[in-house]
Amino acid sequence: MEAMKAMTDRLLVYYDDLRRLAESKCASREEAEDLVSETFLAAYAYIRRGGVIEYPKTYLANTLMHKRNSLLRKAYRRPPVVSLDTLEAVPEDIVDESSDEDAAELRRRILYLSETTREVLIRHYFNGYSIADIAKQIGIPAGTVKSRLSAGREKIKEGWMKPMPEKKTCIPGFLNVSYSGSDGANHEPTSLVEGDRIAQNLLITAYDRPLSVAELAAAVSIPTVYVEPIVRRLVDGELMAATGGGKVYTDFVIYKPEDFLSRFDAQLAFVHERFNRFWSVLADVLAEIGASDFGGTLSVRPKRKLERYALLRALQGFQLGFFELPSAPARRDGGSWIAMGRAFPGGYDDSAYCSANEYAVQGGHRTSGGCVGEVRLQLCEFDTTLWDNPARWAGSCGFDVYFREMPAFLWCVYRGVPVEKARISSTMLESIDRLIDRTGLLAREDGVLRVDIPVLSRADYTALERIIVRGRDRLKAGLGTEYRAFLKGQQIGLPGHLRSVPPYCRFLPATEYLVMAVLREAYEKRLHLADVDYCCPPVVLVCDEI
Repeated sequence: MEAMKAMTDRLLVYYDDLRRLAESKCASREEAEDLVSETFLAAYAYIRRGGVIEYPKTYLANTLMHKRNSLLRKAYRRPPVVSLDTLEAVPEDIVDESSDEDAAELRRRILYLSETTREVLIRHYFNGYSIADIAKQIGIPAGTVKSRLSAGREKIKEGWMKPMPEKKTCIPGFLNVSYSGSDGANHEPTSLVEGDRIAQNLLITAYDRPLSVAELAAAVSIPTVYVEPIVRRLVDGELMAATGGGKVYTDFVIYKPEDFLSRFDAQLAFVHERFNRFWSVLADVLAEIGASDFGGTLSVRPKRKLERYALLRALQGFQLGFFELPSAPARRDGGSWIAMGRAFPGGYDDSAYCSANEYAVQGGHRTSGGCVGEVRLQLCEFDTTLWDNPARWAGSCGFDVYFREMPAFLWCVYRGVPVEKARISSTMLESIDRLIDRTGLLAREDGVLRVDIPVLSRADYTALERIIVRGRDRLKAGLGTEYRAFLKGQQIGLPGHLRSVPPYCRFLPATEYLVMAVLREAYEKRLHLADVDYCCPPVVLVCDEI
């Protein structure tokens, strides 16, 4: 019973997040509250049956979306509220009025019409309003109402003798959205599509060319009436943009797996042919760290993690140093970000892609801040392979918790400060064993918890950055000309209408694997991490004082 209560208490932590998600999907607050209640009831029932929810935030979001989609399907199948004989203006040869099947089909076709056309049809035929009433209600001339009614009847008539469009219908795919910069107030842009397969597929479908909402609806086989609010949300969230002609398009780059896989071997070959020159520079970086005041004070395990971090920074500085990196634009959500997506078709065999990702640095260098009292903190890290790492583990407690609380938590352990002073959540405290076993951030010696990563003062971190910059500049001087020539012709193509994508985004697939290609070859040759048999994440905690 205690375990069950603990699990249900963990779910309630995400109530507000789930409510916000529901409100973004529903037409009213009442509908959203009902959806949240249904979701929690389903989760509690699952727990009572003996189920274990390892990732509560993801589980709740997926359950909510499943229930919402079920409600949409039920609404979509519900028969019309009026008889077809009220549709006297629809020619009799279109449909047998006695057929319930045809009645359902007619309703279905009305739901696929554009909003402006659909609105007057429903108001006139289903709700019984006159043309004059409708004109007054929605603020348009009576003549416009008549023309829209006529256009709607013609669209229904034209399409009645042929099936609903199937050839454009795609097997639903997946879209992962990431970003550079800072996210919005509600974690935009990722929150706009996270767990929402409909939004993901609308973005995929509208990438190659602008489409009307009705065309989008037909492509994903969902009535227009249900697609419209999602499109509005994506446009408002700046993942989509509208044309002057009433169409919308996806307003960020979307990569396909082949964009990366087709450039994988070339990057490994480029590194392999020049490995000795790469390593000559990086070996000097390691020697400078070893000779520094801060490097000499570190024990072996934190020092190895600091070395990994420094090498990654130097290599990534070289990798990105050939592009003009624009400032992320300010967004309506309060953030400042540039979105990027990776689309995978339905049923995609990702084994080759996952294998190549062993050479990827996921997301690049990132930092998260915090403070304990007057002490300012900064956690600097990379998400890489070779071992499990903190960023991958973060999904088990929620990225929000990880990035918000981890710097203060590590500082409290480092200085022996009671964690209560840092307001650490129970979620984090309950995960200490996992942090020790899987992330390499903490260790336990003689029953005492200790920090197992390098902790540097800001002055020492500034000195480290000078070493990194010298290494980066030497790499550029020795290999820059050859790398620039390698990049020519490696950029991906973009749809002609897509003008907002920064130029460097076109080259990312050609740079994805270079950094880890160097470090993996060094690892295989036992030049790097040869004496390491423990989790060794490239992570540094920076603070005002030590």
